[in-house]
Amino acid sequence: MKRVVVTNNRKVEHDLAGKAEVVLLDKASSLDVLQEGLKAAENGARLMLDPTRRKGYYKSLVFYVDESVTSPDEKSISLLNKSMTEAAAQGSSAGSKEPILAGILQSRDLDLVRSIIR
Repeated sequence: MKRVVVTNNRKVEHDLAGKAEVVLLDKASSLDVLQEGLKAAENGARLMLDPTRRKGYYKSLVFYVDESVTSPDEKSISLLNKSMTEAAAQGSSAGSKEPILAGILQSRDLDLVRSIIR
């Protein structure tokens, strides 16, 4: 059993080195992160946080992965689909460009991930 984090936040990758497996999607939008997360959920990974609660460019998805489970996690898939629908409806404001306050937003995202991983 392991923890996997799918993110577009470089601070998360740096901070969690050795504590979790981090999949960094560098310079990817939050929608790209959600799509990658959906692939993980389809392979049995279970979300440890609700992605619909956090909006913005930086997105980190924390998964619990039991390698003996390969069936899709329906709850995680449902949450990710809902979040992707919301992000697509927001269009360009969903975050295709890195924001001006990148450092502050990266730190907020990192704090959320830290609270789950520790």
